[in-house]
Amino acid sequence: ETEKAMKSQKDDDSDGAQHAKEVESTGDIMRRAEKRKKFLRSIIKAVPSQFSTLKSNSDTVDYDDACLIVRYLASMRPFAQSFDIYLTQILRVLGENAIAVRTKAMKCLSEVVAVDPSILARLDMQRGVHGRLMDNSTSVREAAVELLGRFVLCRPQLAEQYYDMLVERILDTGISVRKRVIKILRDICLEQPTFPKITEMCVKMIRRVNDEEGIKKLVNETFQKLWFTPTPQNDKEAMTRKIINITDVVAACRDTGYDWFEQLLQNLLKSEEDASYKPVKKACTQLVDNLVEHILKYEESLADSDSKGVNSGRLVACITTLFLFSKIRPQLMVKHAMTMQPYLTTKCSTQNDFMVICNVAKILELVVPLMEHPSETFLATMEEDLMKLIIKYGMTVVQHCVSCLGAVVNKVTQNYKFVWACFNRYYGALLKLKSQHQEDPNSTVLTTNKPALLRSLFTVGALCRHFDFDQEEFKGSSKVNISVNIKDKVLELLMYFTKHADEEVQTKAIIGLGFSFIQHPGLMFEVEVKNLYNNILSDKNSSVNLKIQVLKNLQTYLQEEDTRMQQADRDWKKMSKQEDLKEMGDISSGMSSSIMQLYLKQVLESFFSTQSSVRHFALNVIALTLNQGLIHPVQCVPYLIAVGTDPEPAMRNKSDQQLIEIDKKYTGFIHMKAVAGIKMSYQVQQAINSNANRTVRGFRQDESNSALCSHLYSMIRGNRQHRRAFLISLLNLFDDAAKTEVNMLLYIADNLACFPYQTQEEPLFIMHHIDITLSVSGSNLLQSFKESMVKGKQKEKHVPIEDSNSESEEEVCRPRKTRRRRHSGSDSDGEDNVEYVLRCLPNNASPLIEFANASQGILLLLMLKQHIKNLCGFSDSKIQKYSPSESAKVYDKTINRKQGIHFHPKQTLEYLKRNMTKINDDLKRTIAKQYLDFKLLMEHLDPDEEEEEGEVSASTDARNKAITNLLGGNSPKNNVAETEEEESDGEEKAGGTSGKGFSGKGKKKRRN
Repeated sequence: ETEKAMKSQKDDDSDGAQHAKEVESTGDIMRRAEKRKKFLRSIIKAVPSQFSTLKSNSDTVDYDDACLIVRYLASMRPFAQSFDIYLTQILRVLGENAIAVRTKAMKCLSEVVAVDPSILARLDMQRGVHGRLMDNSTSVREAAVELLGRFVLCRPQLAEQYYDMLVERILDTGISVRKRVIKILRDICLEQPTFPKITEMCVKMIRRVNDEEGIKKLVNETFQKLWFTPTPQNDKEAMTRKIINITDVVAACRDTGYDWFEQLLQNLLKSEEDASYKPVKKACTQLVDNLVEHILKYEESLADSDSKGVNSGRLVACITTLFLFSKIRPQLMVKHAMTMQPYLTTKCSTQNDFMVICNVAKILELVVPLMEHPSETFLATMEEDLMKLIIKYGMTVVQHCVSCLGAVVNKVTQNYKFVWACFNRYYGALLKLKSQHQEDPNSTVLTTNKPALLRSLFTVGALCRHFDFDQEEFKGSSKVNISVNIKDKVLELLMYFTKHADEEVQTKAIIGLGFSFIQHPGLMFEVEVKNLYNNILSDKNSSVNLKIQVLKNLQTYLQEEDTRMQQADRDWKKMSKQEDLKEMGDISSGMSSSIMQLYLKQVLESFFSTQSSVRHFALNVIALTLNQGLIHPVQCVPYLIAVGTDPEPAMRNKSDQQLIEIDKKYTGFIHMKAVAGIKMSYQVQQAINSNANRTVRGFRQDESNSALCSHLYSMIRGNRQHRRAFLISLLNLFDDAAKTEVNMLLYIADNLACFPYQTQEEPLFIMHHIDITLSVSGSNLLQSFKESMVKGKQKEKHVPIEDSNSESEEEVCRPRKTRRRRHSGSDSDGEDNVEYVLRCLPNNASPLIEFANASQGILLLLMLKQHIKNLCGFSDSKIQKYSPSESAKVYDKTINRKQGIHFHPKQTLEYLKRNMTKINDDLKRTIAKQYLDFKLLMEHLDPDEEEEEGEVSASTDARNKAITNLLGGNSPKNNVAETEEEESDGEEKAGGTSGKGFSGKGKKKRRN
């Protein structure tokens, strides 16, 4: 104001009176300004700590304080106080329908947060960001993740606040979103090493090690930086932190398996095979050496009773981690083998103690054969320790210890007498127990000796897995033993106990058989073995445990065969080309292929088991078989489609992955077997729901409401020709001639209603073909019902056949318009009412039942079309104009699905609950009324081109009324399209199913 006054004073110098006034005015302004300045200085003095640079007795203001004063003054303005209003509006825009608008709003929010990251702590911000992290657009989700990534690092409290919603996005369907999340988690791990969720974050990241190539590379780089970079020798704290982090992650994955760690280590070591500098190898050596040191420290501290549980868990985690390193690079552990051996003598009192023994046995199995000139004392002590453990402890310990003994004896000591003595001990016990059982199956001695019997069956099998007792080294110099075939004797003995009355004994005998088949796979071709396996798998009354064990046996055999083949391949590469090991591999795989062909049908049929565990192991066997290329995949496709509808996510994912692999190698196989797969999936769902006693539905009854076969549709959708053929095949099942059972039709309709359609062409094509099916099948259905009524009419009124025929011919010849009028005229005569239909029916009610059954398919199609129409917001006009022969680009627009619309075919669900064997008068009347509504619908199905506008409108109203009645009174009110692409007028709001000729041709104008 002062400046303005001074300026105006200079401009008007000539006017004296005016000049005097302005001087007075300027003086007032200056006084007011001085007053305000004093007021502001008084505020500054009130908080001296913030304004220490300002002298209390000074009349001048320095630059910093002036800035502060200006900011204070600015904050008093109305605009500055409207921050919350603007932020709320931006958050509201995040819910807009247009993807581009939501993305821009997200970027706008990012600019706001860049100035003040603390606003992310607000609850409304948290809700807004979380909503966009769940957005259906990848670009919006990516923008939301990017927003968080920019600011959670500088504010640790924000990392905690947004952690849960951020880490969920590591499983996002968008590759770019997953990448960005992994980068954020990596940065948190590196910059906030004390963050409490570090272990969980590492577990989430490392599980993406088999993801898409770009993500796989990012994960490898992330963990190379976190774990597999050499640590300076003097930085003990960093090494300890690294060891604790790795062992915590290994402990956290105890229940889910360690494949990820092995894969990661393989990837990293393989990437530097040809490099001169090998940092990963050096880092692994450091880690192994320090892990062994930590094991020794934990063992010492176990004497302290207070921390015994914690350190015991740490000890297990360290030894497990060492085993994982040994599995990939056993050379790293060679110098520590003698340090690990004493742990075989651990006294077992807890689960952790057993895990220590098992992991040490697995480490020694891998490492001892690589030792150069190990001492005889060390080897002898180890053999004795292993034998004690075999005799003393349970199945898991026995299995690992026998495996370790096999590696030591077969590859290093050749101490076969020692093993033969052990084998004879248990084999002899089995022979004795067998003879006792043959003499008296009900003897109490057998009950007393049951634990010994179970241990003997398992141990004999385990020994036969790792040792070939028909070798000369085992038979020795005695000529008596040479003629005895041990494998056949063991087979005979184990087969005897598979027929035992006790299920536990049967199970152990089958486990023993499975072990011996790994050493001698040819035994699986024996007729008695084949009958045993196939009978257990195919018999619905056989024990679930026995089924699972047979499948486990096949799974273990395939896994061992795969390992053996990989080892043979590695050996072949090392030995150059002196012998054709590849050919040997082919012979071995030929054996595996023959075995799997023998049992394939029964394994596939196991997918229809009511037990989830049986389906799980059957899928494992099929996955291994397909991965090894032992069978032609086309025969498995429908079964994989079927098991892809399983309620367990792990099984769905595994079967879906197998289908993707098959589709990559053999294009067209999925499409070829798609319909058979959907039919089979219905059988699987019947098995799953058999105990629940409920109607089988074709969608997941959760928040998603997604189709059970949505993955199959997603695979087929990309090829227009395949997609159309698939959809037509499904719709053809609704034809009365297909004789498909009603519940299966409901299941298929559910899938068609919930498939993940993306473009307008997909649902429009379905509705177009529904119209065609209705037109053909509906006419046939009415005709067959009319024929049964004519007989009844003749019986009641004694109308001569000739008259009836001539009347029918006249009806056919007459134009449709006249025909329709005649029908409508006859309504007044009572011919088209329920009582008339009931009187015309023959005494036998079978036509009524047949009509009720056959009409369900038509009703489902009507309801399906109505549902799709409401879901996608299509108008009658849009549906009518659609032509499948038009270019794909015409209908290539993305569909906007409406929320909260569910497929609920009420009449079909009621029909399935009804007992149709008992027909009462009420049911007859209901079906007769349904027939009349259906007849009315068919009469108005195809309006004539020549009909006038009013007639078409009346026809449409009549048709919609018939549909409403048929669908149980569910009059669809909001059928009119709400999208901008639709045409507004000329679209019937009254609802019903419409297609070519389903709607009137009223005045049309385009919405601008």
